[in-house]
Amino acid sequence: MSATRALTAHPGDCKLLSLNAVALTGLTRKQEALRSFKKALTKCPGYLPALEGAAQIEYAQENPEAITLLNRVLAVQPDNATAHAMLATTLRAKGNCEDALSHFAGSRALFSSRPDLSQGYGYCLAQTGDLKAALAQYLDLLASHPSDKVRYDVALLQWKTHAAEDALATLAPLLAGNQDEAALALASGIYEEKGDTPRAVALLRTAIVINPDNVDNYLDFADLAFNHKSFQVGIDMLNAGLKRMPNSARLYVARGVLEVQLSHSDVAIADFDHAHRLDPRLSFAVDAIGIMQNQQHQNAQSLALFESQAKLHPDDALVQYLLAEQLSQSTDNAGDSSLTAAIAAAKRATDLDPNYQAAHDLLAVLYIRAKQPRLAIQQAELALALDPNDQVALYQEIMARRRSGDTTRIEALTMRLNEIRKENGRRQQDADRYRLQDEISH
Repeated sequence: MSATRALTAHPGDCKLLSLNAVALTGLTRKQEALRSFKKALTKCPGYLPALEGAAQIEYAQENPEAITLLNRVLAVQPDNATAHAMLATTLRAKGNCEDALSHFAGSRALFSSRPDLSQGYGYCLAQTGDLKAALAQYLDLLASHPSDKVRYDVALLQWKTHAAEDALATLAPLLAGNQDEAALALASGIYEEKGDTPRAVALLRTAIVINPDNVDNYLDFADLAFNHKSFQVGIDMLNAGLKRMPNSARLYVARGVLEVQLSHSDVAIADFDHAHRLDPRLSFAVDAIGIMQNQQHQNAQSLALFESQAKLHPDDALVQYLLAEQLSQSTDNAGDSSLTAAIAAAKRATDLDPNYQAAHDLLAVLYIRAKQPRLAIQQAELALALDPNDQVALYQEIMARRRSGDTTRIEALTMRLNEIRKENGRRQQDADRYRLQDEISH
């Protein structure tokens, strides 16, 4: 222990303190080593070996201090690929992909030996919306370090970048044995988008057979059934799921939605109520009961339910929106207190979630009723910024501009509305092309 003897004579020597810490690290005495590194840093804040050593230990222990130390390393040595890699990985784990990206790029020299870094870079590119760059990164990773997981991710990104045929070609090896549940479910979604519903259904059924305890696959099947008006088929499949997972609140909600379409109101309400008892956090279940009661013309009961839920969940945008919608059905008068309350609830929903398109649509309707067309136009344009094909927003903006006397854009808005209606009509014809067979595979 020559370093220890030397430290006795020179207790403040940064180099000796760091050498002692390295020795302690080799003896797996990590906390003592960290204290020695940090002591060195109090004497020499920019001493690179001490910074690197302390950062390595803090990183391995997943301590927040690692980020500060790694940034200090990079301030001294900006091209330190290892420090970039550790910082990128830490930031990604914290969900901060935006800041992680530059550090992943700074660790490129390690990608060939560290596929986890290459994958992390692709993941963060995708999370921040750069899907094309993410796809290029994953394609490189598939070529250098092929795996089923990477192949699936490549196919998913190809689909998201509108290359459906490429995605299916990429998935082909995973689909060959009918054993990869995730690949089968993804292929199902791709084939449905292409209009090949029978193939989509067959693949999704196979995925369910392979893993009958994956709730998401049953929900995807319910969506297919809903979109093609094959409600009973969807209910049958959800029943199969509920036999295996009787405590899945999400499955009860999905079944309730399909029961509504068959006008089985009592059964639907029972499903929504049971879902809420299984998972009280699933606010939609309670909201759905209110919707059902409203459909049964129990307006007073549903309004009371929404008002009580809005008080219990003041920060739930969905609850506030549904309260506003319910209040809006009981008034058409500009000065009515219900209209004022409806506007307040809808505005609360948009304050809680500025991207809540339906709430912006509803506010546009309510502001027209309140004879405030300028505010209606503002809400319609906010909705259209979220979805340029929002028919409700387009219609409300046309109405509001007429009432305000501003006719400059009405012709263009009307033409756009007609185009969207025609396109939606074509899509509905495609959705109606297939109906699922009234049978399920066991």
